[in-house]
Amino acid sequence: MTIGIAARGSNAGAAVLAGLAAVEAVGSGEIRGFGVFRALGPDGTLIDAETQDGGHAELLASLDRRGLRAPAEAATVAALISSGPNRPEPLTQFLAAGPAGLVTGHRRPDRPGKDGVAVNLAVLKRMAVGETPESAVAAVLAANPELDAGLIAVTAGALGMAETDRVRRRCDRGAARLSLQGGAAEVAVLHNAIQPFEGLAGLAAGAARRVLEAAPPPLPAVRLAPGPTVELGGEDGLWLAADGTVERIASANPSLAGFAGWTSGAVYLGTPVYRDGTRIGVTVTEAYCRLDDGRILEVAPTAAEVSWRVD
Repeated sequence: MTIGIAARGSNAGAAVLAGLAAVEAVGSGEIRGFGVFRALGPDGTLIDAETQDGGHAELLASLDRRGLRAPAEAATVAALISSGPNRPEPLTQFLAAGPAGLVTGHRRPDRPGKDGVAVNLAVLKRMAVGETPESAVAAVLAANPELDAGLIAVTAGALGMAETDRVRRRCDRGAARLSLQGGAAEVAVLHNAIQPFEGLAGLAAGAARRVLEAAPPPLPAVRLAPGPTVELGGEDGLWLAADGTVERIASANPSLAGFAGWTSGAVYLGTPVYRDGTRIGVTVTEAYCRLDDGRILEVAPTAAEVSWRVD
């Protein structure tokens, strides 16, 4: 199996499908063929789709034919596995699912370990008795270091991933893992046998991240207006008054000294945000402003807000 993707959080189903679509759009090799998608809704309902060929497009078509696309995309726990066409039946053997969670991966997650149980099922059984995904994956693969498997296990509250010693010796591996929204959402990717292996895992995780981050309510934001002067000094900072308006802006960027023109750097991405002297977050968007020697003369109407992630 070439690629496994798992996610938890709002719209996790849409997130893993977006990750696979991104990889198929630019990658080459053993993709766009077989695929299995499985997801768990908040009430534990299992939704799945499978195809022997056609990859992402056919998985979506399968969900659409049965009227399951909306609940599948909205699921809070989801995973998929995909590779080239025509894999051994039943295809669901490659992605274990149960009330305890989902277990996907790459290479051969269906292969039996020393105890005779498929390693993906062995992980699921451990999770069913309360073991965390991280601990379950680590224990099962540590007991089978020469098995050809990498695993990702996911529940509504946790995710775990690892590969055996054998798989880690491969020179075509890709892996990525992102924790988002203070740990409320997460995505992980493992792959092999697709190119370019240096970047596809990050691409898949990034595509999933955009979906996961778009699902929660809008982030807090402030709208910049002409008038304030960006103070040049030793730190970046955005200070808000008690009513939420901009009180002060500071930047440590020396290139703003004497600058005249349009820039997105007046309040730089990653700038700490303070209110009443207390740090409340860090900026995750930028406004587009016209400066003259530090003073904000104009703000683009379509890019006037600076939003932040709450600490």
